[in-house]
Amino acid sequence: MGGTVVARRPDPTFSGRVRWPLFASLLVAVTAQADDGPTVLDPVEVTVTAPRLATPLADLPAAVSRVDERQATEGRQGLQLDEALNRVPGLFAQNRYNFAQDVRISIRGFGSRAPFGVRGLRILQDGIPETTPDGQSQVDAIDLLNLRDIEVLRGPSAALYGNASGGVISARTRDGRDPRGFGGGVLLGSYGYRRAEAMAEQDHGTHRYSLTAHDFAIDGYRDQSTAEKRYLRLHTASELEAGTLNFHLRYLDAPRTDDPGGLTREEMRQNRRAAAPLATALDSTQAAEQLTTGLQWEQPLGPGELRLGGFWTQRDYAQQLPFPGDSRVAYERDFYGLNAQYEQDIGPTRVLTGIDLEEQRDDRTRRCTSGTFAPGLDCDEDEVVGDLALDQLERARSRGVFIQTDTALGSDWNMVLGARHDRIRMSIDDHFSDRVGEPDRSDARTFRETSAMAGLIWHFQPDYRAYVNVATNFETPTFTEFANPEGGGGFNDALDPQRARSIEVGIRRETGRLAWDASVYATRVRDEIAPFEEPNVDGRTFYTNAGRTARNGFELAVDWAATEQWTLSSALSLNDFRYRDFVDQQGERRDGNRLPGLPREQLFVEADWRQGPYFFTVDALYTGGRYVNDANDERVGGQTTLNLRAGRHWQDGNAHVEAFVAANNLLDADHVDNIRINDGNRRYYEPAPGLTLMAGMRMTFGR
Repeated sequence: MGGTVVARRPDPTFSGRVRWPLFASLLVAVTAQADDGPTVLDPVEVTVTAPRLATPLADLPAAVSRVDERQATEGRQGLQLDEALNRVPGLFAQNRYNFAQDVRISIRGFGSRAPFGVRGLRILQDGIPETTPDGQSQVDAIDLLNLRDIEVLRGPSAALYGNASGGVISARTRDGRDPRGFGGGVLLGSYGYRRAEAMAEQDHGTHRYSLTAHDFAIDGYRDQSTAEKRYLRLHTASELEAGTLNFHLRYLDAPRTDDPGGLTREEMRQNRRAAAPLATALDSTQAAEQLTTGLQWEQPLGPGELRLGGFWTQRDYAQQLPFPGDSRVAYERDFYGLNAQYEQDIGPTRVLTGIDLEEQRDDRTRRCTSGTFAPGLDCDEDEVVGDLALDQLERARSRGVFIQTDTALGSDWNMVLGARHDRIRMSIDDHFSDRVGEPDRSDARTFRETSAMAGLIWHFQPDYRAYVNVATNFETPTFTEFANPEGGGGFNDALDPQRARSIEVGIRRETGRLAWDASVYATRVRDEIAPFEEPNVDGRTFYTNAGRTARNGFELAVDWAATEQWTLSSALSLNDFRYRDFVDQQGERRDGNRLPGLPREQLFVEADWRQGPYFFTVDALYTGGRYVNDANDERVGGQTTLNLRAGRHWQDGNAHVEAFVAANNLLDADHVDNIRINDGNRRYYEPAPGLTLMAGMRMTFGR
């Protein structure tokens, strides 16, 4: 495009609603300690909560993976969720090193279309949703190195969460049980990585708390990839006479996270570390500030238990996208909600009923990077920077009611049933069109959807379980996906929700030195939401309904306590995700093509050794080839990453010291970290760094 491009980063100075002077002297937080013994399967019954009704894993007819504290945090950099979740079969994560776009996570193919953030999945942190009512999730405010565990519910049982087709990721942070005392530490690594942490944890019997904070920065592997972030988290739990009260406070300040953009294949060959030309010219970056508070109350009531919760999140956000035009985006978000659940036993059946009430209000603007905005036209490159191109208030209100039952059918069978009805109203108040003499684009859409699931599990031998479940799910477009391809504000009226039907069959062994879990599934999606960009135009991603798609897959997870010192783990995913009925924006029929951005196979293997205070862990992740667009005319080949973590700890009275080193991409291979699906200029590729090193030390007192 002609004319002079004037570089302008988004103004990081927000309205001041949530900025505090919190981080003047905060330094170090500590991850979980290495166990002295081998990693063997815990003989104590494992209960999972991601399916809403807390259920022993032995009685749950669904595919659920649990990542424990050590696996999630030990020797980790804490960059993105994929560090902990690569070991989960059926889950594919990418985009660890572009913090402006956030990690992209898909489960069984759901979520793969997201150009940034997470779609199609329900993300929870300590029971508080990181997913807004329109279905969009940001995960930059999750305390990755102070997790207690992560549960991943894959597939159909996500129906009881409403607006999510692919699954649930439920992260729980430390709350003061098994307190570490007071302390801090520092982590340093390649490409300017540095992280200072501080923590305080105590358990006073009826009251416990965990307070952590960190200051993170990285210069980045590629040009235009600097990031910095400060974070504070407080989780308290009080055992009162009437019940249990949990309080949560989380504050994120990310004043700069750059976006290097995508490269063409030829640009990547010439210089893997380069940013997209316009990313540098426009200084593409973002700034975000978020405050979340929440309360949860549990108490016995009559024959059952009552659970109440409420939360409130404020997020202020500004971003310069790596293309000219109306690409300076900002919003102020208020997101809040209430939920209530009641659980009781009725004979052999446990019954859970509940209601979720959530509301999202985004005051959103778009401004021209390099010109003025005229009705029906793009930004004029020859004019001044900063003219308004969009100004609208977006509201999403979700009301969901659900019921779930768990019935013991004798000693060998267990049946789980669930149903949920949602009413989601999305509205846009157009504050801009009348300023330029255009028709008012204010509008509203209401979706009423019912989801259901049913599962049956059979204990056919003492250590073995076989199960089957079926479910229906739905997923509305987000406000971002509702963007109008004709320009300006309002809805894309041609875009509808997608709906899925799934069946899953599995078998698992949960105890002993060798445990494994295998499942096969088939999912059919109608009106799949797919991204597209106009060719030869630097611009936004828009969305269309892609007719029908088919997802079929096999998943296998194995854990083997080979000796007292060695534990071997692996996760295998084989899938076939294809369009069944789809004509793209250029009128080309894509029936039979694979869904872009997703590998056909993925294999994770880990060997973990522990002896006294020492640990040594090596893992490898193989990812199969991926197509970069709907046409399937260009692809990324398979790639393998080898990683290593090692360390030891010392205990002297009430002082505890932990030191560790880590090496990612140990073989220094050339990899692609992220694919920008269907990019109109064929800038599909975001390269990953080669060998990266990291070392850290932490010290705590009063354990």
